[in-house]
Amino acid sequence: MKSRSKIFSTLLLLACFSTSSIAVAQVTAIDEPETFDIELNTPTVTPKQAGALRNVISSYDQSLIDHGMTVELIRDDQVLNVTIELDELFAPNGITLQPEAGDVLRPLLEFTRHYGKFKILLAVHTDNTGSDKYKEWLCTERINSLYDYFDRFGSTPAMVYGYPMTDSQPLVNNNTKSNRAMNRRLEVYIVPGPELINNLKGKK
Repeated sequence: MKSRSKIFSTLLLLACFSTSSIAVAQVTAIDEPETFDIELNTPTVTPKQAGALRNVISSYDQSLIDHGMTVELIRDDQVLNVTIELDELFAPNGITLQPEAGDVLRPLLEFTRHYGKFKILLAVHTDNTGSDKYKEWLCTERINSLYDYFDRFGSTPAMVYGYPMTDSQPLVNNNTKSNRAMNRRLEVYIVPGPELINNLKGKK
């Protein structure tokens, strides 16, 4: 199981990001993950590499769409953002992946095959039900279950980092049952890693 040190408290996530204006950050050591916004923005690429990277990410984007996943391209089309409703993965208030969750998560395993090629950021969101302490615990335990899944079925140890977002970034108002279900979600950010960036050297 991945170290719990890779799970970051929402107290570290006060600097929320905007997909329309993301600051460029310095490359950080891959074994020392930083806060969510820093990890999302590193490593960076040169202008000459950007086009080649967008082409690579675009092909992965289409593959995930073909598997029925909800995908958005962010950070100038360099990062994949996959959104999965948590009700597809966990029972209400549950912390153990349901048997059918494997079918939902399986398309993501290809991003774990080569260590360093991608970073995977797991942002787990809740609705506003329960105490702050409970929501933090629920997110953390669900992240640990996701770690177990990637450890068990991933081809190599992946750079997977978890962030318990709790109810800090709702998509909609938590005023109805359907809205609360929409806010309970897993956002998987698939970020190009140093190995993929190195492979782009010299490409335009």
